[in-house]
Order: sequence, then structure tokens, then C-alpha cells
Amino acid sequence: MSEEQAKRYQFLFVDDDPVFLATLTGLLKQISQAHWAFRTANNHSQALDHLKAQPVDIVVLDIEMPVMDGFEFLRLLRRINPGQRVVMLSSRLDEKARKTAAELGATLFLEKPSSADGFRALFAALDALAAAGQQAGFRGVMQVGLQDVLQMECLGRKSSILAISAGNAAGQIYIAGGEIIHAECGKLQGEMALYGLLGLTGGEFSLKGFAEPPRRTISGQYEFLLMEAARLRDENGSQAPSPGSLGGADLPGAFGDNTVATEARGVRIEEALLCSRAGEVLYQRQCDSIESRLELFTRLEQQAMLATKATASGRFHRVSVDLGATRLVVQLQPTYKLLVKSALPAPGNKQ
Repeated sequence: MSEEQAKRYQFLFVDDDPVFLATLTGLLKQISQAHWAFRTANNHSQALDHLKAQPVDIVVLDIEMPVMDGFEFLRLLRRINPGQRVVMLSSRLDEKARKTAAELGATLFLEKPSSADGFRALFAALDALAAAGQQAGFRGVMQVGLQDVLQMECLGRKSSILAISAGNAAGQIYIAGGEIIHAECGKLQGEMALYGLLGLTGGEFSLKGFAEPPRRTISGQYEFLLMEAARLRDENGSQAPSPGSLGGADLPGAFGDNTVATEARGVRIEEALLCSRAGEVLYQRQCDSIESRLELFTRLEQQAMLATKATASGRFHRVSVDLGATRLVVQLQPTYKLLVKSALPAPGNKQ
């Protein structure tokens, strides 16, 4: 039996401190007598690459990380891989953090070790958890939105092909270096195909290795494209395109005005800001005053909460304001906040 075959459990440790990771894996390898298999990642992007290549028994995730902290990454994991067991590590064991970890579905919340006894205690907890996972039990499947998958690929600046099927409809979305460059579904290509696929209410998807499409038909920023797809889906509601209509001439009618789905063409993005739910900046483009935009997010969230209490119409999640030749759109979602300011094309220049 090879050394790899003899290893019982697969672990992925995610921490932005390479010194801690080296110390952790070195000590745990010694304590486990080489019966554990280790992989490490310094950020969420590397961790997703590992999980995409090969599943693991347990992800051990540090909370205090830049760009996307452990809680934000745990939210992502819960959507894309709901059965994954995750152990959260923190140097500060406060009750608020423990409660947040439990609400997000973490299996354990443990103190980050700093001594030999601490590392042995961590090993004992993880070893017992991994052993319990091999016993009989239940497994479940949760739904995940295609926009969540696309956002994850784009944030990680990945290159891949998202293959989608639902009933009689089947199509592909091409992502290159974190940008959506092409989509196809039946006879449709470009933005019409992209919006049609993202308008599906159910089906199956898979991520495949990247291959260059026959031609690149999409050039807009992915933030705008995803926002536009969400707007179209919200505005059409129950009139979203049926799977059978994606390959033919019925698709434009399902969206209403043909010019709406192609509005992104000719629109110039002047400013974009994407933040996590906690307010951490994940992406920004030509944003001169991030502080003022974060304040705007806060004010809109407060107004949304007040509006929810005052009326029975539900909480709004999208605000669009036209300011002459520009448009400001703010979208508030459970996992992200997005602001896009764009220069609208002249009425006679729409494509």
C-alpha cells in the first residue's frame, strides 16, 4: 500500500499566515504519524482551486483573513458545497463569533493553537470529527444559484466553462481570467444567451476546463452583466423564459422589449464597487471615494429596513437612479453589495 493510500483523512487548512500553516502542518503530520493528508491555501481563491480539484474531509478555516474573511468564505462554501464540514479557527474566542459560526453552519469553532498542548488538542478534535464523518449518516443537497457560481469564478479570476442544462435547454458560459467573454444556448449567442440561461429557474450545471470559444461575444464587466441579469429576472418574475423557448425566437418576447437585453452594449462603466456583506472591498474600478460609497450602502440598508417595517411590500434590494446622461445602480444582496455608475449611450446610439 502506498503512503497516499495509507492516509485516512484529507484536510485543507486555509490561513493567510504561511508561517502558521507550515508550523501547523508540520506538527500535525508528526502527531498523526503521517496518516493525515494535508493541503494548504493562503486565501479563498487558492482554497476553491483545491476543492475543485479534489474533495476533502474537513476544511479548517481561519476567521481573520483579508479581502474575504472566514465567515464570508464559509457562506460561499455553504452555497456551492453544503455538505462540506468546516472547522473555524480564531485567536479570539468571543461568544459573538462563536454564534455567527454556528449560524453559518460551521461544525466546530476552536481556538487557534499557539502551544504544543494547543496543537495536540486541535489534532484530537479534528481526528475525532473526521472519524465521526465516516460513520453512517445523512447527506443532503441544496440549491445554488448560477449567479453565485459565476460570481465565485469571476471573483477568483478563474478561467472555466459553466455548462448548464434544464429540460430541453442547454448552453455554456465562458469565463476567462474572471471575465465573462461568451455565452451560447441553441441558436443564441452573446448577452441574449447569457441572460436567458441566468433566467432559468432550475436545472443542472457543471464547471469544465477552459477552452477558447468560437468567438468572443461579450465584453462588458461581469458586475454589470450579473446585475442586468438579476434585473431582468426580477422584472419578468413569473414570465421568465421557459426552457423550451431558449433555442428559438420566443426568447426576446419573454424578456419584453428586445432592446432591454442588449442595453449593456454601448454602456460605459464609469465606476464600480463590489463589497462583501461585511463591507470589505472585493473589487473596485475607478472609485474615487470608497468611504462615501460604503456610507451610501449603509444608508440604503437602513432605509430598506425601515421600509420593510412600514409597509407590507417587502424589502427592496435594488435602487436605480438616472442622472441625465448617467445611471447609478445599487444592489443589496445577502452575500454582496454592488454599486455601478454608467454613462448611458445617446438615444440614437443603442445597438
